[in-house]
Amino acid sequence: MLLRWAWIRRRTPAQDMEDFRNGQPLQVVGFTKSIGGAAMVSVGRGKQIARLRSGYLLLVVGEEPVWSDRRGSRSVTLRPPFGIKPTGEKVRMAPKFEQYEVVTADGTYDLAIPKKDAELVEYVLGLA
Repeated sequence: MLLRWAWIRRRTPAQDMEDFRNGQPLQVVGFTKSIGGAAMVSVGRGKQIARLRSGYLLLVVGEEPVWSDRRGSRSVTLRPPFGIKPTGEKVRMAPKFEQYEVVTADGTYDLAIPKKDAELVEYVLGLA
């Protein structure tokens, strides 16, 4: 996703998976409300809702995936066994992202990632 923003040609999922298999660490940008605990925001009259936080998923061969918030305030290691499935929900203000439900040993989380990176994330979580 970052490459496209810089007008650099986008790599294919097959290239990303090959780089991953060859030991290159990869970062996948994304959004979540639940990984690392919900960050609540007040919407008035005493009500609060979970805020969507941006960050990235660090994928390294032989290591468990790590989610880090963009601000660096939260970092969570996701422990296997993993399950991942698309929810079909749209990601507001991010039409090129897809919403997933990720099941780990520690619980179930929401994760929105670019549609083009979905195949890579499914592959990596399927290996762990």
